[in-house]
Amino acid sequence: MQDALRRLGHPHYVACSLLCLPFPLTLAVRLTAAHDLAPSFTTALLAAPVLLTLAVAVRNPSDNVESFCETTTFQLRLLNLFGFAFTRNQLGTGWRAVFGYFALWMVVSFFLPQPAYLGPSKLRILSTEEFDTEVLLLPPAPSVGLGTDGPGTGSAAAAPKIVELPDESDKPAAAAAKEVDPSVRDKYHLVLFHADYSKKSRELQMTVSRLSNLYTSPTLSFNLLDPDLSPTTFYDLGLATGPTSLDLPLLRLYRRGRVVQQVPLSEHEARRVIKRRKREERRRERKRDGIEDGESESGESESEDDGSESDAESDDEREVEQERAMSRYRWDTSAAAIERIFKLRERSGLLQPS
Repeated sequence: MQDALRRLGHPHYVACSLLCLPFPLTLAVRLTAAHDLAPSFTTALLAAPVLLTLAVAVRNPSDNVESFCETTTFQLRLLNLFGFAFTRNQLGTGWRAVFGYFALWMVVSFFLPQPAYLGPSKLRILSTEEFDTEVLLLPPAPSVGLGTDGPGTGSAAAAPKIVELPDESDKPAAAAAKEVDPSVRDKYHLVLFHADYSKKSRELQMTVSRLSNLYTSPTLSFNLLDPDLSPTTFYDLGLATGPTSLDLPLLRLYRRGRVVQQVPLSEHEARRVIKRRKREERRRERKRDGIEDGESESGESESEDDGSESDAESDDEREVEQERAMSRYRWDTSAAAIERIFKLRERSGLLQPS
């Protein structure tokens, strides 16, 4: 409790909480001064505590306190803004109160942005080299030193030399991974591909930071990759970093240099889900038409041999993008869901599975 209060004591959360008070205080002062105010004023005055009570009642205990505070104060700030707008004539404040409140809101948003997680955390921010060597288990990139021949050369430049570097294809990644220590090779790495412009990604960073303090162990690590700090990694993995991209935020679980699990769906997984769904639809249609299993199997093989209509339909880019968008929309980013999906309790080795 003390840790949560300390985190919420940041100036951003304090300022957002104070921005929830102007409209209710104005109504309370007017209600005290004049007892014959319209019933709509009393209703508006009760709206703030009702919204706050409902927000507390429906809150998931596993959610971040910071996210709860941010969401609740945002709703109350909207109540203040629209309250001043709709009662400007009755209160006699005019538009100056509306624009003044909105300007104050923007000042807080720009000069006191929401901070990162302020509690205890073991989340590591990886560089490109650390991600390649520790997560993907790739050998370190060879470096070439440039210098003079000796201390007595003075300002004379050394003669240029041609250095032949070994080809990476001569030593595949799988063979290189086998040379890594087993304790390092078999370790799980939960990696958050972060986008600072995304509200969901910032909330995920807080959630993963809190989980890292609980489940970090010799068999499980929690990591974060930022496109501003590791742009080449995002480029190599084919992850678009623009605001309109569906690639970020992204959670991946790595082991032995490979992706074990990912949420939300990747493009390949979305295509596989679409193909599976269409196969099930064709099977139900054949069953409804009274076609036997053997005939349906032969029909499936004939349809596959006849052409690629079903494959082309499954590979429709628009359908794939819709599937990925729905997967991202349905994505449960709560701490309990992440713990359940990635089996953090079992894979950390610190807690026995319940």
